[in-house]
Amino acid sequence: MTAFVPDPPILTGRLVIRPFRPGDAPRVRSVIRARDRFLPPGAPGHPSGISQWLSHGVHELHRSGQGVHLAMETDGLIVGAISLFRTLWGAGTTEVGYGVHPLHQDRGYATEALLGVARWVFETTEMRRIELRAALDNTASLRVAEKAGFVREGVLRAADLGEDGPRDIVVLGMLRSDLS
Repeated sequence: MTAFVPDPPILTGRLVIRPFRPGDAPRVRSVIRARDRFLPPGAPGHPSGISQWLSHGVHELHRSGQGVHLAMETDGLIVGAISLFRTLWGAGTTEVGYGVHPLHQDRGYATEALLGVARWVFETTEMRRIELRAALDNTASLRVAEKAGFVREGVLRAADLGEDGPRDIVVLGMLRSDLS
């Protein structure tokens, strides 16, 4: 396998985790207008780019074989996004990142999605490791990862350049055997 193919969608207790599609335009438009920041990297900054992004841009990572951007949906509403990226098929590793709409945070959606995607990856691919990186001061994201079973492996000092300067990054990992 050289691409992630969530077909049928990943189902968890409350979420449908699926590729973004053109019908998501109204919800994406409202997110962009509100300047909420939970969509995957490359999401348009202006509503005029939504159609192109939903038709092509959001799927480029999948077409390249390096990952996939997925919507977290509950009750017909997109409440977040989760992505697999920096995939090295030969090494059996990928990285995961996620975001939840501010109005839907603190409901466990990120943890549920992360665990659902991790199980799906290990059940449908030969991946042996999923990595997650978060800023040391991003306690919410670190809490989500640890609740989902990711293990804190170390800190990369000054590994990311944020708006306020260099930031330390925590590396967490989940191995196939962690879910057994």
